[in-house]
Amino acid sequence: MKTGLPLLSFATALLFPVSLPSADIPGASDHPLVKRITGSEIFFSKSTDFDALKLSLSKLEWIGHEAKIKPYQSATVEGKRLTHYYKLPEKIGVLETFRNYQQDLKDSGFEILHSGQGEEVETPGYNNQIAKEILKMTGSYATPEEKAHWPFQNTDEKTAAYIAAKKSTDSGEIYVSAYIVPNTHNNWLNIPVDRTLVRLDICEVKSREQRMELVRSAEMASQISLNGRIALYGILFDFDKATLRSDSEPTLAEIARLLHESPQLSILVVGHTDATGSFDYNRTLSQKRAESVVENLAAKGIERQRLFPVGVSFASPVASNTTDDGKAKNRRVELVDMAAGKVR
Repeated sequence: MKTGLPLLSFATALLFPVSLPSADIPGASDHPLVKRITGSEIFFSKSTDFDALKLSLSKLEWIGHEAKIKPYQSATVEGKRLTHYYKLPEKIGVLETFRNYQQDLKDSGFEILHSGQGEEVETPGYNNQIAKEILKMTGSYATPEEKAHWPFQNTDEKTAAYIAAKKSTDSGEIYVSAYIVPNTHNNWLNIPVDRTLVRLDICEVKSREQRMELVRSAEMASQISLNGRIALYGILFDFDKATLRSDSEPTLAEIARLLHESPQLSILVVGHTDATGSFDYNRTLSQKRAESVVENLAAKGIERQRLFPVGVSFASPVASNTTDDGKAKNRRVELVDMAAGKVR
């Protein structure tokens, strides 16, 4: 087994290439593009073929008298995701670990999008918002994953550090976040107090496989006749944009066919998002996406007076926004029969 590089202070040799200490949990292995601190051990790991990763891109500032976070910059990416929780050897502190990750990511071709320690990344003393707001660590300790969350949810934010980084490769973009904290819970998961812990997330961006069967115009007509509306999942957009993806075209063609075959039908084109990000931001995004659909249908010969774009952000979920499956169900476009209603 490789032993890694010798310990040096700060930023040159503390990280070493993929190597699997015997104390790693079974089946865990490092990502080939991101090294680990020499002697680190993976105590929890999770990988998914398709998941979302939220990245903080500015400081999270808490407004005490309003009990909320000020508007901040963030991004959410989707793709193949790997999450590792590392415990480090003794006497390697948060700052040294932070500097090593910063330097090694830069040396590996990553662009640092946002990074800092303590008050540089969040207001201390307000329920650890990097863990809660960004990394969605909100459980107690009922599951193995929540047990791994616990020392990150309850740490010293004045010392904790955070990094968000991005790298473009021939096969696509890769995003990394590292949350580095001191363990303040002695022997939680058999980890001694004051050991440095790292949660490392890596997301290889890719398009979601479209698993929904194409809804034909006849089915759309039937559902609208029965329920006054239909939810569609085949209309897809570029990440965080209102640009329609090319794989939306089959569904858009079926909508145009529906409207050509039903000249009496006027519809609300309603954009829905999940609850990632602020309500106002998602309201603007969902409105622009609905407008993009209307533009596409108008270009197919549908009269504009029959099409009314509406963005409702995450005001009308069909599933819980606390799970990835629920969020996927909430991201949709709905066609709603205007019937005799008017918008003007």
